[in-house]
Amino acid sequence: MVLAPTVPQTLSVVQYLGQIILGDSAVSHPSQQRLKQNLKMVGSMFVLAMVGVAGLCSAAPAASEVEIKAVLRLKGHQELETAFWSVSDPDSADYLRFKSVSEIASMIGGSDTEIHDVAAWLTSLDGYVSNSLSVSPLRDHVTARFLPARPESFDHTVPSHIDGVEFVVRNDPLQHHRPTTSAEAAHRHREVGAAAGMGYTIKAQKEAYGIPVDLEATNDATTQMVWGPGTFGYSKTQLFAFKESQCPKLNMDKVVFDTANHGVAGGDNFGEGNLDVSMIASFGLNVTTIVSNTNTSSSTEEGDGFGAALLDFLLELPTRATLPQVLSISLGSLSAASCELLCTEAVKAGFTPAECHTFMQAQRQVCMYISEAQVQKISMAFQVLGLRGVSVFGSSGDGGSHWSFEPFPSGSAIGKALNKIGCEFQFPVFPTGSPYVTSVGGTEWAGGDGAHPVAWSGSGGGFAWQFPRDSHQDDAVSAYLQSTSGLPPSTSYNGSNRAYPDVSAIAVEGTSESSPSVAGIFSLIMDHRLNSGLPPLGFIGPRLYKAMAADPNGAFQSVTQGNTKTSCDSGFPAAAGWDPVTGWGRPQWAGLLKHFGSDT
Repeated sequence: MVLAPTVPQTLSVVQYLGQIILGDSAVSHPSQQRLKQNLKMVGSMFVLAMVGVAGLCSAAPAASEVEIKAVLRLKGHQELETAFWSVSDPDSADYLRFKSVSEIASMIGGSDTEIHDVAAWLTSLDGYVSNSLSVSPLRDHVTARFLPARPESFDHTVPSHIDGVEFVVRNDPLQHHRPTTSAEAAHRHREVGAAAGMGYTIKAQKEAYGIPVDLEATNDATTQMVWGPGTFGYSKTQLFAFKESQCPKLNMDKVVFDTANHGVAGGDNFGEGNLDVSMIASFGLNVTTIVSNTNTSSSTEEGDGFGAALLDFLLELPTRATLPQVLSISLGSLSAASCELLCTEAVKAGFTPAECHTFMQAQRQVCMYISEAQVQKISMAFQVLGLRGVSVFGSSGDGGSHWSFEPFPSGSAIGKALNKIGCEFQFPVFPTGSPYVTSVGGTEWAGGDGAHPVAWSGSGGGFAWQFPRDSHQDDAVSAYLQSTSGLPPSTSYNGSNRAYPDVSAIAVEGTSESSPSVAGIFSLIMDHRLNSGLPPLGFIGPRLYKAMAADPNGAFQSVTQGNTKTSCDSGFPAAAGWDPVTGWGRPQWAGLLKHFGSDT
């Protein structure tokens, strides 16, 4: 990475720029002197594009400091797209030939001039903390820290001469979280392990999937990860109780945090973390499990600060020297496009955009992204992870094809109006709706019999509003749409776009249970591959759909009973083969090992 034509080989970018700013005599190239002069000439305005609250996985700012990350406009989108599908398609000559950080940086990174201009701007702002500037190894963002003398003066304006910045993320000092009410906690999660009381023990689930109950990883390099912001974390006491009652071989010594943020008991996301960890560590037995919370600010817990926190995490993760082979993300909300459609229809019903936005942000984890542009950037970040060899799994949502979790509170006129709109259209969620994430829906057992799977009543599914469908889905999705009766009105969804979920698993505690379960199962596949001298799988979509077309019910067993309509009159019905309720169905270990354990 360079900020001028010539960079001394012994200097890092941070050291190099720091020496320019501080006037170190070792930096004497004429272009470096011009950069130093430019840094001094830029005005001292303090103008920030505050689009949400987010944090870094690297060294955290001091408690009194604000961290600013300027996210650069993506370059080489088509090159990134081509490279991603080349390493993800089993019919490609480049299949599983993942890319290094430097190779990806050459595709998407900012130019020397753009990075120079952004660095000059950030270091000119009031309160800049000396030597705090850093440039991402992917050259896709520049970060600096500041003393927040006048945080109330920050606005959304980027200087006109800075044309390489897409938006700016701001990370404030730790904020307090309001307590989760008992009603909120009740509708989100039961106590971890409550499913066992209904017969869904870990042993029973593994037996239903044909997984040997005590099968565990043996390769020390096999790694899996769960992530969440806000209060996200887990209770070692609860995990130990879960181990004792359900999964004696769960190795608690291999469950580790990667930041100093270990969660806040009682928080909504803390319950998510408990469930994520217990599921992924139970199905991915003896796999190193990384629990990651990269931002503890309160707006990331339930409002539109979440999108910025997710993007911030995804920008940093692929630059790490050691990556997990598997990442599971349970958290999410309605997509930005879904929220925009809801408010557009609400305006037609007589409400103002501001009224709709204010109402949405007062709901818990309903609209957590600021724009479709932010969602697009997040989705591209998933592409980068796929290029690095990481398989990403995401919960398909708990509100069928209409809601983030459930209908809106109907005690107000706008709540009643939005509930009517919510049933008139299908409203997809994100990040599971990204075409670069393997979406995991939910199942349960008819009559408690593990031999008879049906769709879980809240299993999220449908079609993205924002993302076109890749060709690997075409045959399966077209067959469903052409042969299935009882579909929702065609005007209520875009059947040509990304369809989800891709697969499913037990979700009686929500799809926050099923995604880490499937992720843990694939960690065992990764362990088998690593022991065989094979690379990880990266994005599994094309391989999954090819395998299921060749061997129906092989790697996943079709689930044919269920519907995504929840409380509405219309939804997507389950069917044989792929459907937007449970995808291809539930895991079958023998078929998974056959189709994903080797490359022959």
